[in-house]
Amino acid sequence: MKIAYPMRIDAFKQPGGDLYQIQAYIDAGQRIERSTAVPFAGKVIVDFKEDFTEYDIVHLTNIDRPVDAFAYYLSAKRAGKPIVLSTIHHSYQEVNRYEREGRGGVVGLVSGNLRFPQLELLRSMIRCAESPQLIKPTWTVMRRGVYEIQRALLSNANLIQILSKKERIDIAKDFGELESNHFVCIRNGCESSPPGTAAKNEGHRDLEVCVVGRIEARKNQIKILEALEQLGLSGVFIGKENLNHRQYCREFKSRIARSSSKYLAGLSHAETLRYMRRSRVHVSASWFEVSSLVDLEAYGEGCAIVSSQCGGTHELLGENAQYVDPGDSQDIERGILAAMGRTERAHGVMLGKDWGEVGIQLSELYCHLLGRRPNKTLSHRTPSTCEI
Repeated sequence: MKIAYPMRIDAFKQPGGDLYQIQAYIDAGQRIERSTAVPFAGKVIVDFKEDFTEYDIVHLTNIDRPVDAFAYYLSAKRAGKPIVLSTIHHSYQEVNRYEREGRGGVVGLVSGNLRFPQLELLRSMIRCAESPQLIKPTWTVMRRGVYEIQRALLSNANLIQILSKKERIDIAKDFGELESNHFVCIRNGCESSPPGTAAKNEGHRDLEVCVVGRIEARKNQIKILEALEQLGLSGVFIGKENLNHRQYCREFKSRIARSSSKYLAGLSHAETLRYMRRSRVHVSASWFEVSSLVDLEAYGEGCAIVSSQCGGTHELLGENAQYVDPGDSQDIERGILAAMGRTERAHGVMLGKDWGEVGIQLSELYCHLLGRRPNKTLSHRTPSTCEI
């Protein structure tokens, strides 16, 4: 099978969790053994001119970038291809709160008074300056309406793939109920170190806190840094700068330079896991998330976890993490203190599955859509899926 994965056209220029997820899908599909499932090849596409004729399935991503997604959707329909839609949808209630309270500066003053459709069209018009191919699809979405386009994507996809039960609930709140048999929940995989590695490292955790994530207002690193300073703790911050959040990045780097914490910029995945194994606590306090991979990886590396109450981490970690309000500094401090006080550790526990298992689930989903074998993904519930 050959799968097309069209993504936002700046996916490689501004890599994020969505690109990591799709690249992991492609790698997992190629590693499938034929005795287990049907292998599939995939390609990330960031060009609206791509011809989908040679592909078996078009797997769209991210309804929160409707301009990009709808342009690819139209091409997929013209080619007569089945469509899987990974929504990667964030709660608009949480997004709107972030725009009002988390942005800051002149941008925050403007965005805090706009609704998502207005904001997304404004962002798309700005993106057109760098990517002229966005002009025509932006005009299309402007004429038809952002919500209407998003509802069209949800209603016309053959299958909708979500990452958490919370994502399904958020979609219902923001767009209304859809037929439940259109949805399949396949959680992200989690690649941790070999079993026992984190446990062997116990007693050698020379770092108090690590914070992993792209440096941007949404990820809230400045507020985390402030909480650490208030508590007299230090941390290591790992992640590339979001070039669209230059002012936030400058302020963050200025503040951390005057603190006891360190900014290590972007590191490889292996290096990041090594820092997790050295740290007592991992902290994330994002204003909105779908499913945080770093929370799970840090837990698997033996860190005590402080996670944002926004997102689906609680569906996997339950009481094994502290959950904090990203807009409440004192609550972030409380969560860090509670995590620092924990005496037990995760000891390299794997949560649910690795990416290889995700690849098998996707293979079954694609085969079902093409009518090549009975559907197992939707009917057979395993620790890898989540009830919806």
